[in-house]
Amino acid sequence: MEVASLGSAAQSALEGLKRAEEKTLQAAQNIAEGSLNPEDVVSLSLAALDFKANAAVLKSTNEQTKSLLDIVA
Repeated sequence: MEVASLGSAAQSALEGLKRAEEKTLQAAQNIAEGSLNPEDVVSLSLAALDFKANAAVLKSTNEQTKSLLDIVA
């Protein structure tokens, strides 16, 4: 596995976390303003799943980096 691909995966995961946060904030704002649109609730659920998935990618990338360092050392 190339080291560059680990950095790329982490960068993509961080961007995904930011997008999930933005979706959450927007849906929460809509709900707080009294929106009764079911899409806002669905958006919150999807953002939570996106966040969990991207956090798992970061965790895996971290574990792979540690393994790579152990192999190199």
